[in-house]
Amino acid sequence: MIRTVLHAAVFTACTADTSTGITASDITCPTDSTLTYASFGAAFLADNCLACHTSKERPALTTQGAVQANKASINAVAVTSSQLPQDASLAIEERKLLGEWLACGAP
Repeated sequence: MIRTVLHAAVFTACTADTSTGITASDITCPTDSTLTYASFGAAFLADNCLACHTSKERPALTTQGAVQANKASINAVAVTSSQLPQDASLAIEERKLLGEWLACGAP
């Protein structure tokens, strides 16, 4: 009985839909984008990522270069998916802004 319940819980957690509805084709860099590390990225990361991604979780996202090196992964877990942050507290508009900033190269 316990084995069945545990299996069901693990299966549900692994197959739960975490899609945000944002697709890869939705993620673009508008020519008039004003998002930069200074105006958007640093504060966004501090508010939503650095509680875990400073030393205890990898990748460490403490520098602009580290974010740029991990753009694809960040898009996959925090823009097109609600896997992160762990409390899934980001609004869709925040996820879209993150996607835009990353699509522009996280300048």
